[in-house]
Amino acid sequence: MASPKKSLSILFGISVYDGMFGPGQATMLMYTFLRNGATYLQSLAFTRFQTFISCTAAFITYSWPVNWIAIYYTFGSLIGSRLAMNVAQKISTGQLRFILHSVTIALSIQLVIRVAFP
Repeated sequence: MASPKKSLSILFGISVYDGMFGPGQATMLMYTFLRNGATYLQSLAFTRFQTFISCTAAFITYSWPVNWIAIYYTFGSLIGSRLAMNVAQKISTGQLRFILHSVTIALSIQLVIRVAFP
């Protein structure tokens, strides 16, 4: 388990990464929260909340003139987050762990393929 200061620096680093690149940020947050003792549901909630705050700030910053795509993205994100929380409550921790690891591996493979075959 990481120390509180180390955890804050890790979360800060992930936030900087999110601002620069984006993809994979939620997975890194999930692993950070899990490593620091949060349950899967808590990790999911914390990650969704952080992503919501980040997206809200970006929406406010870049929404003038009105960006209609951002409005649809916002509503889709809210609906998807709610669905994820409902589904996560109904499946076991083992299944959640399998899904998280599977998605992480799939994203890693996709990244390697995109770099190897541009």
